[in-house]
Amino acid sequence: MPTYFRGLKLRLLIAAVVGIAFCMLPAGLRSQESSSPGPLEPSDTSSPAASLNSLIAACNELHAQINDRSFSIEKVGELLPAKNRILDCLDLSELRNELHDSAGIEAAMFLKEVLDRIELPADSEIPGTTVPEETDGESPLRWQVPRTRIAISRMQSERFHNVYLFTPGTVRRAAQEYRMIKGLPYRTGGRPVSPGLYETYLAITKQEPAQSADTSSPRGTLTLFLQTCNELHDAIRNVRHFDRDQPELHRLGERIVSCLDSSQLPEYAREYFDAEAAVCLKEVLDRVPLPPAEQIPGIESVEVRDGSETLLRWQVPFTSIVIARVQEGPRRGEYLFSAETVARAPEFYQKMVSQPYRTTDPAVSDGLYEWWLSSPGNPTVAAVVDWLPAWFQQRRLGMAIWQGLGLLLITPVSLILMWYAFRASSLSVEQTQAQSLWRSWASLGFIVVAICVPIIFKHVLWEYLTVRGTALYIANFCADVVLLLAVMGLIVVGSSRVAESVISLPHIAPTGLDANLIRIICRVLGITAAIVVFLEGGRYLGFPLTTLIASAGIGGLAIALSAQGLIKGLFGTVTILLDKPFRVGERIVVKGHDGFVEEIGLRSTKIRALTNHVISIPNDQIADAEIENVGRRRCIRRMARLYIPLDTPRAKVEAALKCIRTVLANHQGMDAALPPRVHFTDFTPNAFEIRFMYWYTPPDHWDFLAFSEEVNLQIFRAFEERGIQFSLPFRHSYWKDDNEQGPLEISLEDSFPRSDA
Repeated sequence: MPTYFRGLKLRLLIAAVVGIAFCMLPAGLRSQESSSPGPLEPSDTSSPAASLNSLIAACNELHAQINDRSFSIEKVGELLPAKNRILDCLDLSELRNELHDSAGIEAAMFLKEVLDRIELPADSEIPGTTVPEETDGESPLRWQVPRTRIAISRMQSERFHNVYLFTPGTVRRAAQEYRMIKGLPYRTGGRPVSPGLYETYLAITKQEPAQSADTSSPRGTLTLFLQTCNELHDAIRNVRHFDRDQPELHRLGERIVSCLDSSQLPEYAREYFDAEAAVCLKEVLDRVPLPPAEQIPGIESVEVRDGSETLLRWQVPFTSIVIARVQEGPRRGEYLFSAETVARAPEFYQKMVSQPYRTTDPAVSDGLYEWWLSSPGNPTVAAVVDWLPAWFQQRRLGMAIWQGLGLLLITPVSLILMWYAFRASSLSVEQTQAQSLWRSWASLGFIVVAICVPIIFKHVLWEYLTVRGTALYIANFCADVVLLLAVMGLIVVGSSRVAESVISLPHIAPTGLDANLIRIICRVLGITAAIVVFLEGGRYLGFPLTTLIASAGIGGLAIALSAQGLIKGLFGTVTILLDKPFRVGERIVVKGHDGFVEEIGLRSTKIRALTNHVISIPNDQIADAEIENVGRRRCIRRMARLYIPLDTPRAKVEAALKCIRTVLANHQGMDAALPPRVHFTDFTPNAFEIRFMYWYTPPDHWDFLAFSEEVNLQIFRAFEERGIQFSLPFRHSYWKDDNEQGPLEISLEDSFPRSDA
């Protein structure tokens, strides 16, 4: 029994000591010891003491999780409850929502590192959970950690009412406070500390840059760039080729390039130059000492507050590398490696290539540039390169020997393929002009093949030969120029095909003016589209649009001055097509030329003369000339004169008139509205004149001539039957008396005697 009581007394004594010790613990720790918070439980921010203890407890919880040996990157989602409780204690109203998980957590890490190095007051010295009643004119309650600038203030916004959070100024100055106190040792008493929290958290999140880096500040951009480059280097360290089809590698490459301002690079070289610039920048940054993260401006240093100016640029110490704020465009407000830095990255690398790699943190990517230059982009090519002698890996003119040989091989092959494609297209057009329209359209396939050749050439150059640097830019530029010209050719030829397709409709005459107008409109639209493609292509190749337009304007003026005749002819063509004074196939008389219209072109009109000669007359001259359209006459009129001798009796003259009227009465091709006319019209000095006229329809020239011949023979026959003679032409004959050659002298003498004066 005594032994039993002695054991019971010992147990009661131990329980009493534990109870007294538990009562002496701060309230925040007692609550933490008593029960661990649930995953959805928020932090207690009902008083300054509660907010301070909640932040410390949440950071200690995060520290314990990431220091657990069983923790891995796959379990990063388990950190989310602790991170949310940390964010509950901070006033992040001055941060954009998308920066809370990165800049907000980073500020909390700095803040916890500061709190772990200073003496904190006991809970009894911190305002408790009781919220004082507000009075008019009073400021919100605010408590400041003794001997620091760390402040906790009561919130009165609609979202947060009567809660106590670390002020925006405290969040903004966290990195600066940490930089000033970083050299002090951790506190040894009081509230628990989390030694190395920031470095441990940073090491964990290196494996997932999106958790700790962004482009909202120079610190975020530099951290994201370095971590992602190192991650990419770790992924490709032991591979012989870079397989861009792997989603993970593609994602890393996109993230690296997102840190660069490539707005000033020509679009044709943007993808290639971005990669080279990123590799060169990483090589430079791996050779210079970098400042600690807290010395690099973070989100707390770049936001505009209290009228202060925004941080526009930050320069990496000991280098010319600048991270600048984007002022316009879709990425406005982000901090990226400046456009000048990106453009000069290869130059920076050449200056630093002889320097050794940095031996301190952060990690370096040794040999990244050489690997990027020479590694094949395809496993088959990599196997072939490994089979070649070692001297094929030597670099000449900015590329490995095997790359140069590959370039020399695919360049002539591409040119030959394009030449054959265009040649086949032209031959196909000549052979299908008289065939169906769909074959004419099918001939465009050869031009499409020619367009695909430079695209495939660029793909092989980049993906398989992995040519880099100046050789790549020159080859790609030439390929893009050829591609641009091929596309312009396809547009012009395609516009002609569209015109012929429209003309092939049943209600459009292929040789009419409407068909020619359609051809001209489609041709002008095709040329206009080709010019637009040229301007857009020039901009893609890096030529400013204003320069292209100015060049086009100057070139257009020069062309206009040197081709005034062509322009006048073009306006003459438009006038003819709109006025439609004649059509193809009609007979016209213009400028003394009589013939049939064969073609109305952009500059001239071709006429097939009655002599079967082809006459080309500029359209501007035809537009200003008088045009007689013989082909549009409704009938053919004939007017003829017959002469009867002066000694013909009146009865025979009347008989002659009657005979002619009889022959023409109801004649072939007579229009009832235009009856024939026969009249005794004049007494000439030599004969009686009879004039007759008639109109023949339809206006067929050869039928008209045959009918006129029949009329002449009938009149001749009728005059013979009635003994009516045709008057012979009056002639004078003169005789010379001598045999000498010379002019005949003729003198006229007055036969009437002169009267004397």
